[in-house]
Amino acid sequence: MVHHLQTDVIPGTVHLVDLAGTLNVKHDAEGGQKDIVLLPQPTTEYDDPLNWSRKRKMLIAILLLVAVFTADILTTLLSAALLLIENDTGIPLSTLNSGVGVQYLFFGWSNLIWQPLGLTYGRRPIILLGTLGMLACSVWTSYVKSSGEWYANRVLIGFFYGPIETLIEICISDVFFAHDRGFWIGMYCWFLFGIPYIGAVPVGFIANNLGWHWIQFIASIISGGCFLLMFFFMEETMFYRRPVQEEVTVEESEYHDASSPATDEKGSVTPPKTEVSSGEIVTKKTFLQKLKLWGARRPGQPNNFFRSMWLPLTLIRFPVIAVSGILIGSVLSWFNVVNATTALVLAAPPYNFSTEMIGVMFIAPFLGCTVGCIFAGVAANRFAVWMSRRKGGIFEPEYRLWMAIVPLIIHPAGCILFGVGANHGVHWMGIAFGLAFVVGTFPIGSAIGINYIIDSYKEISGDGLVTMILIRNSMGFGFSYGVTPWINATGVQNTYIAVGFIGMFFWGLPFLFILIGKKTRQMTAKTYWTMVEKHGLSVH
Repeated sequence: MVHHLQTDVIPGTVHLVDLAGTLNVKHDAEGGQKDIVLLPQPTTEYDDPLNWSRKRKMLIAILLLVAVFTADILTTLLSAALLLIENDTGIPLSTLNSGVGVQYLFFGWSNLIWQPLGLTYGRRPIILLGTLGMLACSVWTSYVKSSGEWYANRVLIGFFYGPIETLIEICISDVFFAHDRGFWIGMYCWFLFGIPYIGAVPVGFIANNLGWHWIQFIASIISGGCFLLMFFFMEETMFYRRPVQEEVTVEESEYHDASSPATDEKGSVTPPKTEVSSGEIVTKKTFLQKLKLWGARRPGQPNNFFRSMWLPLTLIRFPVIAVSGILIGSVLSWFNVVNATTALVLAAPPYNFSTEMIGVMFIAPFLGCTVGCIFAGVAANRFAVWMSRRKGGIFEPEYRLWMAIVPLIIHPAGCILFGVGANHGVHWMGIAFGLAFVVGTFPIGSAIGINYIIDSYKEISGDGLVTMILIRNSMGFGFSYGVTPWINATGVQNTYIAVGFIGMFFWGLPFLFILIGKKTRQMTAKTYWTMVEKHGLSVH
């Protein structure tokens, strides 16, 4: 247990850019940015994930994205074929959509079990177990014949999907430093939202030529191959570090002016206080050791399994975590609205699209998602570093929130173009652009929320992401459950007009926290550091 953590240090405010070159810390010399401070600071251990070679990091990142790809094709591809499922099984469309909502609810709430397991015993076995469970449920999906079976299937597949919702982000933060983490979070969001849309393109042809059942059969075959890749090449990324206030953390007493580094009495730059992490043993795992599904916990690492089951339920008291959950909850809500209405609009007059053409139409939101991910992963990182340089090298988590300016504009524009355009029979290209605009905001919002939590409260980021997901998926469930009655009551046009203006409210929340975010982090500092010390929480 660590002692004497200072409770006046503002969580998340760190020295990212060493403008004066005086900080006695490790810098990003390998990446060619010698003034960028490595956050968190790595140990000297060979198998510390932060010390892995670029090739080794790239491999784990690709395999993590393979895990997301696998989970998405097993759980989301049926959205383009719901009308066919309704005709074949007699299960009402409203029930099918409600079942999808229940699935998303369990995506989140199952992490009260999965996340403690992953944080305590290792990421690798939990991700593999979840993938295997989804694979079994996917085959069963093709044989569902009743509403009861559909709900049971969605509950179980939602349960096994849980690790993909939060452990992937944790693995990314295990391996990558703060200044390049944003790119990989952006890639995660691209796969998370992009695969369901690009996957819908072949789905239409599969459903029409082979039957909708083969959607899941083919997805299961592909996923089986992906599972083997993950089993043999995806390493464990959990690495325990003693909970310390890192040498690059900026104390309130040192943060005199956001525009200049901290200085001593003589005006010289004052390097923050240093405490070196534990773990100086140089180790190198063999290939067979990397395949182990147990033994990831290290000597001295506290067993916080039961603590991680209840702690996420209490973290909503941190405004940063609450607002991140609400923002991403709105994103999932619009995702569910789009999925529930696209086929409905395109299959009706004046478009009368076949199932194949509805699938092809999903290329538009995929392209929108791709552009949004590039913006979220690349532009946000560069903007954060640029802002840090302007502010004397000091990084604030709120810098990434400025990215919300784009969705604030294009979300309502896309909603009006799609909803109002469909009601007035606008050319299908207008519908395509509307979908691209709306979906392009999804990865931006997700990246903003995920990074805001990790940047602000890194020692509790694993549990904080669960809190975020619980909020997000509960909101997504509500919208998924109510979207069909909403459309039946008000029509597509009025529904999307409402979604556009409600969305503007949610996209405005980041700008509120640009103003008050640091103040809320300062107000919660004592509670936060007391919690970190009490439970022995750490960055990894």
